[in-house]
Formats: sequence, structure tokens, C-alpha cells
Amino acid sequence: MKKYSKNIESNSFISLLQKGDMTAHEALFRLYYDKLLHIAKGYLGIIEDAEGVVQNVFLKIWEKKKNLEKVNNLGSYLHTMTKNACLDLLKHQRVKTNFSNNYYEERIAIRNQFIKDEAASLVIETELEERITRAIDTLPEKCKRVFLKSRFEGLKHSEIADIMHISKRTVDNHISNALQHMKLHLKEYLTLFIIFLKNF
Repeated sequence: MKKYSKNIESNSFISLLQKGDMTAHEALFRLYYDKLLHIAKGYLGIIEDAEGVVQNVFLKIWEKKKNLEKVNNLGSYLHTMTKNACLDLLKHQRVKTNFSNNYYEERIAIRNQFIKDEAASLVIETELEERITRAIDTLPEKCKRVFLKSRFEGLKHSEIADIMHISKRTVDNHISNALQHMKLHLKEYLTLFIIFLKNF
């Protein structure tokens, strides 16, 4: 795909897309999928919804490839398509679930701010990961082992107790102490840390 990445905005590349060149479409997908997924996640907050939106964006690019002749900037065009698709989905969800106007407007405002500050959010995410790693490393050794087996290996407390030859209550205590330790060291990132815990 390297030969396309340098000329992604060229007229010749767009012409290949219009003609239905599969290699060109694959290159476009590889170059922009992760970027568009991050944008969609920022608006929708749910990875499954974001994946569906981005897949539909690329499907529309394929189905309406003849319309690409008016496109001057593919990156901007894809960004706008993704943003509009996310807003359409949010509007649909609002009607379906009878969300209040205030809730809907607040959610849109939050998502818009996320997109505006996308670079900053990536920095925060990276910094959070580093802080989590440092916080885990400062746990007492046995407590650290229990916490890692629980949150990263996905083991149940009873399974950890069997593996480490300790009681389940001891495992419970280690987990409780570890969570308190982590919250203390990550208090300025508390909301993000709670999301992190739910993902493991």
C-alpha cells in the first residue's frame, strides 16, 4: 500500500476509486479505518456502533464511487461522512429511546469537544496508560500478582486462590487494596480509570 499512501489525494488515485479498483479501495481502507474509528468512538462512545458507522462509510464510498469526481480532499471528505453518520445515528437513537432534548444536546456538545481536542485526548490516553503501569508497579509483589491475574488475565478470585495457594478472602483483600491504591495514584484520572477497569 506504500505506493498509494504518498498519492492518496491525487486525481489519479481518486480516478482509480471511481473505476472500482479494488487495490485502491483497500489502500483507502487501510489508511483511514483506524482514524475514522477513533473519530466515531469519540462521538458515539460505543465501539460496536463506531465500527458499524465506519464500515458503512467505506461501503458508501464503494457504492457511490462515481460521485468522487467532485472530491478535492479525501481525508476531509471521509471525516465529514463519518461525523454526519454519527450525528444521524445519535438522532435516531434519541427518537428511539425518547431521550430529552437537554440530554441529546449535552451529549452532542461533549462529542464535538472530543473531536476538537482529539490530539489532546490521545495524549491523555497515553499518559493514563503510563500512570496505570507505574501505579501497578508500586503495588506490593503479591498484591500486584493478584491484581494482574484478576484484571489482565481475567481469572476469577477462586481461580487465583487455587493458583497462588491462598484463600479466596485473601484474594478479595488484595484486590480491594489494589483498587484503593490505584484510585489514590490516579485520582485526577478517576473517570478514565473506572472505564479502564470495566474493560478488563
